[in-house]
Amino acid sequence: MTSPSFDKNTPQGGQPYGAPGQQPYGQQPYGQQGYGPAPYGGGFGGPSPFGGAPGGQRPTPVTVAAILGIVIGGLGTLGGLISLTGLGLVFAFDAILGLLLLLSVATAIVVLVGGIQTLMGKSPKLLVYGSYASIGVQLLYLLWSAISGWGFAFTGLLGFIIPIAIVVLLRQPPARQYYASRGMAY
Repeated sequence: MTSPSFDKNTPQGGQPYGAPGQQPYGQQPYGQQGYGPAPYGGGFGGPSPFGGAPGGQRPTPVTVAAILGIVIGGLGTLGGLISLTGLGLVFAFDAILGLLLLLSVATAIVVLVGGIQTLMGKSPKLLVYGSYASIGVQLLYLLWSAISGWGFAFTGLLGFIIPIAIVVLLRQPPARQYYASRGMAY
């Protein structure tokens, strides 16, 4: 009976490492690609862990809507939190204005979180619903400023137009197709 030879260049299967299909530690020969998904979820496999769709990238309208949501939500949250420091004074001055301030801070937080989730590749539902709520609150704010005689409020107008732009961008056909291909309806 012969004993197997133990050569440092020969694995236990008996074939040298240079044999076709046999490389150390599962490595493929130079210039050949292995089977299965590419590293980090790209290529042939499923969705990327970075939010890309199988077989496609996030369309520009979705990216722009998410970034707008993050910017307007972040600015609204920051401004609202600064305004909340004088909330007692605001309620003493005008109770409806204080209520609208609380509602606008809440919707700004929802839009901010929805924008972050959308940018991460999750469903844009929170961003869309937060934008609708922001439109409603800003419409009430503009109405109240006109009724109470404060005049035109430019920041209220921007807070009204940007959420509309977010909704319009997310309703574009490329955005709808992108989420339909990922099995997400909104």
